[in-house]
Amino acid sequence: MGQSKGGGYIQKDTLTPEQKSFLDQILGSAGGNINQAAQGYAQFLPGGGGGKAITDQANKNFQQQTIPSILNAFGTGSKGSSSLNQALAAGASNLNTDLASQLAQMQLQASQGLGNLGLGQGGLGASTPQFAYLQKQSPFWQSALLASLNAGSQGIRGALGAAGAG
Repeated sequence: MGQSKGGGYIQKDTLTPEQKSFLDQILGSAGGNINQAAQGYAQFLPGGGGGKAITDQANKNFQQQTIPSILNAFGTGSKGSSSLNQALAAGASNLNTDLASQLAQMQLQASQGLGNLGLGQGGLGASTPQFAYLQKQSPFWQSALLASLNAGSQGIRGALGAAGAG
C-alpha cells in the first residue's frame, strides 16, 4: 500500500528559482493577452454588439448601392410597380439572410475561440509540474545495519545448511 504524504515522501521542487520566475512571468503576460482575446471574442457572442458595425455597414451599402441599382434596372416610371417592390423585398431578404448567416458563423467561431482560450490557459500551467514527491532515503546507519543483518543471516543459513549436510 502507499504511504501517507508525510510518512515516506519528501516534496522536491522541479524548477530552479530562475525557471519558476520565468514561468510565472510568461503565465502572467499570457493572462493579459488571453483576457484581451476573450473580450474580442465576447463581442461576437449574442448580445455582444460586435456584429452591429458589420450590419450597419451592410445596410448602408444596401441603401446607397443596391436600391439605386434596382431602381435603375426598372426605370424611373415604375416606382409603384409590384415587380419593383418584389425585387426590393427580395434584395432586403437576401441581405438579412446573408447577414444572419455571417453573424451566426462569427458567433460560432467566437464561442470556439473562447473555448480554445480556456483550454490553452489551463494547459500553460498544468504542463509544468512545480514539485514532485520523492521517497525518503534511509539514513546511512540504517542501510548499513540492514545490510549487515542480511549478510549475517546469509552466513548463518550457509552454516546451517553445511551442518545439515554433514
